[in-house]
Amino acid sequence: MRIQRATEDNSEVINLTSLLDVIFILVIFLLATTTIKEEERDIQVQLPVDSRGETLSAASKVIVVNVRKSGAYVVQDKQVTSEEMAAMIAASVKEDPSQKVLIRADQEALHGYVAKAVATCKHVGIKEANIGYHVPE
Repeated sequence: MRIQRATEDNSEVINLTSLLDVIFILVIFLLATTTIKEEERDIQVQLPVDSRGETLSAASKVIVVNVRKSGAYVVQDKQVTSEEMAAMIAASVKEDPSQKVLIRADQEALHGYVAKAVATCKHVGIKEANIGYHVPE
């Protein structure tokens, strides 16, 4: 007659393989579908420095207008005239009346170029045009 030993091996083991597979698939899915938003930069624009640290509030869609020291306007990586800039901003305001604009001017750009960009934004219906600058760390 065979005598069984009284061992406590009757506990069940949970198989985590399928759970780990699902977690890895979810991580891959999230990495593949995530859009990484890059800040628009114009390397020919050197921003002035301010120590207060104030920045433009996070907005869903911000039009960035770069003003180079030569007086050229760059919007969406294209050099445009002030009339073309006004048309582009007016079209965006027509779609979204709460559209925000960030004006990034070179520290050596004349004030008149920046003032013209701000005036153009106000003329086409932008309530508040923000001016960007670099905050030193």
